[in-house]
Amino acid sequence: MTGAAVEVWRGCANAWECDHVGHLNTRHYVARVEQGLAALVRRLELADAVGSSGEYHLLVKAQHMRFLREARAGAALHATGQVLSWGQDEADVLFLLYHSVSGQVAATFRLTIAYVERGSGRPAPWPEQATRAAGALTCEAPNEARPRSISLDGAEVTASMERARQLGMRATGLGTVMSDVCDADGQWRLSGFMGRVADSIPHLRNGEWRDVLAKTTPGGPLRVGSALVEFQTVHVRWPKVGDGCEVRSALAGCTDRVTYSSHWLLDPQTGEPWAAVRTVGIALDLDARRSLPLTAEAQAAYRAASVPDLVL
Repeated sequence: MTGAAVEVWRGCANAWECDHVGHLNTRHYVARVEQGLAALVRRLELADAVGSSGEYHLLVKAQHMRFLREARAGAALHATGQVLSWGQDEADVLFLLYHSVSGQVAATFRLTIAYVERGSGRPAPWPEQATRAAGALTCEAPNEARPRSISLDGAEVTASMERARQLGMRATGLGTVMSDVCDADGQWRLSGFMGRVADSIPHLRNGEWRDVLAKTTPGGPLRVGSALVEFQTVHVRWPKVGDGCEVRSALAGCTDRVTYSSHWLLDPQTGEPWAAVRTVGIALDLDARRSLPLTAEAQAAYRAASVPDLVL
């Protein structure tokens, strides 16, 4: 069954939301997903149940994202929402972010969401009206939204502070979850989580392989940057206002086309995981705005700085 997509957001990429390489930062992509999820909740007739005075809450358990085309300052954008699968108390939902002028897909977002009792966190069955509404929105994932360099099957989280130290993962982020990045229940929002990851990546100090690539690419030297193209997250628990979060990160290998890294978001008091993230990136020619293959020398430099076989 293929249900019709519904528009869930329309707007633009603002200059102040763009990062040092000139395109929309990942946290602001995800802010659009937050808007889209809120709109989809209304279409599923769940607004009263999961609103600030409702008895239930939506919990995001996993995310998969693909970034396909740059969104730069001033780009007109809109997003649609659909349902990929609908279980008893969980669902997979899909959001597609489009460049409104060309109609091309800029990014895709798949979320696994759970329907739980507010306070206790116990799973609860979806209301009948939501299940009926979901049927009209159910579709298969288009090719753009299917995993490419990451497998979504059997993603088991092994993250902990102790293991991060054993592996030599670098401390790349540290902070406290503040109220301005939390929802009405005091729980970290998706965009707040993504912002914490984005702010941690520069501390990887992974510029050496880019310098090697700039010097060894035919026709170089070039101005080389990097960009994320795929992103997988498994959420173990969601922190709330006042909780601490430490990020431990490591490079995790490459091919001639993509690079991998892992980021573990951990409770600094207990060492237990909040979430584990796997990213896929590309090297980017900052002047031509195109991806670059990694030379053999750049691959060697990347692998030399990597923790082998590191996933989640």
